Amino acid sequence: MIIRETMLKKILLAIVVFGFSYSIALSQEQRELDKEVKVRTTYQPKINKAFRLGKLPVIKDTSTFTPSFDYFIQAKPLNVGFSPAEIPAAKIVGEPLKKMNSHTLTLAGGNYSTLLGDYRFNNQRSKTADIGVHLRHYSSNGKLKLEDDDKVKPDYTEQLAEVYGTAYLDEGKLSGKLFYKHSGFNYFGFPQLGDIEGTTTNLFPYDKQKLNNFGLNALYQSNFKDEDQLNFGLGLQYENFSDDIDAKENDILISGNARIRRGDAFWSLRSEFDYFATDGLNHWEDSNWVSERKTLKWSVKPQYLLQTGSFNLQLGVNAILATGDDSETKLYPDVKVDFEAIDGIMSLFAGLNGDLKMNRYKDIAEENHFIYSGLNVLPSNEKYKLYGGIRGSLSSNSSFTLTAEYSAIDNQYFFVKENVFVSGVGFAGYRSSNKLGVVYDDVNILRLGAEVTIVWSDKLELNSAVWYNNYSMDKQKEAWHMPDFELEANAKYQFTKDLTFQAGVNIMGSRSVATFNRGSLNNQLSLSVDNEKTLDAVYDLNIGANYSISEHLSAFAQVNNMFADKYYQWDGYPSQGLNFLLGIKVNL
Repeated sequence: MIIRETMLKKILLAIVVFGFSYSIALSQEQRELDKEVKVRTTYQPKINKAFRLGKLPVIKDTSTFTPSFDYFIQAKPLNVGFSPAEIPAAKIVGEPLKKMNSHTLTLAGGNYSTLLGDYRFNNQRSKTADIGVHLRHYSSNGKLKLEDDDKVKPDYTEQLAEVYGTAYLDEGKLSGKLFYKHSGFNYFGFPQLGDIEGTTTNLFPYDKQKLNNFGLNALYQSNFKDEDQLNFGLGLQYENFSDDIDAKENDILISGNARIRRGDAFWSLRSEFDYFATDGLNHWEDSNWVSERKTLKWSVKPQYLLQTGSFNLQLGVNAILATGDDSETKLYPDVKVDFEAIDGIMSLFAGLNGDLKMNRYKDIAEENHFIYSGLNVLPSNEKYKLYGGIRGSLSSNSSFTLTAEYSAIDNQYFFVKENVFVSGVGFAGYRSSNKLGVVYDDVNILRLGAEVTIVWSDKLELNSAVWYNNYSMDKQKEAWHMPDFELEANAKYQFTKDLTFQAGVNIMGSRSVATFNRGSLNNQLSLSVDNEKTLDAVYDLNIGANYSISEHLSAFAQVNNMFADKYYQWDGYPSQGLNFLLGIKVNL
């Protein structure tokens, strides 16, 4: 019993000791956990990059399989009970053709004893041929007042008769014309003697002149629809020109052309043989009174034309060989570029060319009627002409063109009056003239121009053009008779269905003119300028009206030079003042 108690006491004592020890250890651990611990280190954690897979694996199957199948369609008719109704064939009806008038006769008269008659005939519409006849007469003989207050009659007349036609063949056409033109007038201009004193006489003792021009021409031109096939043309032209004094001129022109397409480009060639012979030329200033001039001019113009939508390019040359009395060999560029910068609105263009102008007597006499008979003008060499500009539209009803040109010309002629001092047996003094000759110079010409067309409405239309000219001379003091400014504007207004009005204005800037004195000293000719002056600017306003009385009859009126301005186109030759023309037109 005592042993049990002793054992029990030992067990309790062990439990107490164990519990006390555990509590001490637990409290010691708690004290250690409550301590603050600070760690210092340079270590930075890093996360390794993830492993990325490359391209997906591709399985290449080396085996091949070609599908094969067969089928057939067994057609069976499908019967339906519908039958479409027959519709009559449609007919395209175009606008009815307006009836053509084969005969047109115009008769008119006005002040200054002016008479006008004009007759035209054209055949009706034909698929095989067109034939026409034209007859015209114009005359005016009212008196004009000169600078010396003398009143003279110009006695100007003009007649024209021509027959023309075109025959349309299967793959081409043949056209031709036969004509005769006659002009007659007086040398009514007042001679400008300047400071000349003493004995004078007329250098060219005739007061009237008549010009006659007869000619015919024929041209065959192929018209193959396939542009890859060679199209060609052959032409022949003959003209006879003469005046009423001594001069006569014959001209024969043979021409040919060819054109073919290769790809986007065209190749073309044009050639001309122009032979002219002039008799009765007057070389009084060289002591060689009458002479002749015979020249053959051969020109060859090959061209390459590329057309690619909005861009056009032309490359070529103009080769000229002249033999005879005017022996020359020239080669000129012939280049042109056209580029559409804005589709349908604006395009740019530029070019470079040149030419040798032979200045035949016929061409000079038609440019200026008041030259002396047999005036021989030397060829003019247009070494080059460089031009460029802008062409466009402001709206669907308006268009404009801006142009700049610069050219260099050798032996450019200018019209002047001439006096000559003569010293010889039976006469000593000046011979004066109211007829014009020419002097020459090498000149550079700058021309700036603008042209505008505006259609305001179905009733009103306006057209205008203006040019500024600048001449750089080498020997001459001025560009005689050449204006520095030109303007032309015309308007048309349809007031009613039957009544139409027209108006126009022509302005030509002031021009310098002079009389040249030729003298002889020790058999040496000298040329000096005398009586230099300036012709006033020209302002010519004109209005007109046309009234349709019926389908076949209309009346018209035209009034020119409404300012009654006394202006001169050529030195000493005044124009008519205010003048009018009233007439009728008959269409049958």
